[in-house]
Amino acid sequence: MELMFKSIKEAIRLKSFLANNGLQDSFQEKRGRFIYSFQPSDTNKDEYVSALIQYIQTVKRNEWLDQVLQKKYKYESENERHDIIEIVSEMFDGERQELTALTAVIKEEILLHEAILDLLDFKGAVAFDSFLRFRLREYFKQVTSYLGIAIDEYKMEQDYQIFIQTLRDYLRDRLTRQSIVHLILERPETFYDETLREMKQEEVQGLLDPRLLSNHPVYVDSAVIAPLLSMAPNKIFLYTKHEDQPLVRTLKNIFEERLVLFSTSYFYSLSNAYTRHS
Repeated sequence: MELMFKSIKEAIRLKSFLANNGLQDSFQEKRGRFIYSFQPSDTNKDEYVSALIQYIQTVKRNEWLDQVLQKKYKYESENERHDIIEIVSEMFDGERQELTALTAVIKEEILLHEAILDLLDFKGAVAFDSFLRFRLREYFKQVTSYLGIAIDEYKMEQDYQIFIQTLRDYLRDRLTRQSIVHLILERPETFYDETLREMKQEEVQGLLDPRLLSNHPVYVDSAVIAPLLSMAPNKIFLYTKHEDQPLVRTLKNIFEERLVLFSTSYFYSLSNAYTRHS
């Protein structure tokens, strides 16, 4: 069969991609069309199918997403488009299951495998652009569902980064009110001073910067983040059973090198040792 291309760049790119997969076929120009001719057989058809699936997944899918982001969603920044496409790729790779759970999972391999088998079984010439536009219409329609979720996720991640930077700026300008703080991140959250003395709720509240809760441009958690920002410690020893919880990630991002993470059990061992030597 023959695949026809309007662009020599596209034709050469596909030929190179297939050649890298051990598939060498003829390439020629006829009347302004660039034609890639190949004869898949029973012995190598699976190799063609696999290579063409990879080509669509790694090249054409990203190109299509980039065009949609520019034309439909008006993303002019290449960096922004790259970051959104990266999220889509992670969804396809199974790394963003919390996002793919929001929509039907795309059976990409099945959709592409079926379409490419039809293509290889065709005996005549096929315009590659037409194959993508019409035969893979349902595939790209489903990719759109991932793209919408990826855009929302990207916007939330951008908002989160602005939130983190705003709090870092506040922390940078805040005078230290408590040099060392130990915090057990369980329910209820419990603060301790540098001597491992428990800080009562009234004491913690008394250290709060009232402007942080009333006038700050972003919402700040009043139980943990606001007290720590108000105290602006030089060092925070954080104890938790669940290091992967979102609040821990946020605290690490805000306080960076000021924060040291330990297990909850380590605090009690430390407390007992401190008591024995007091």
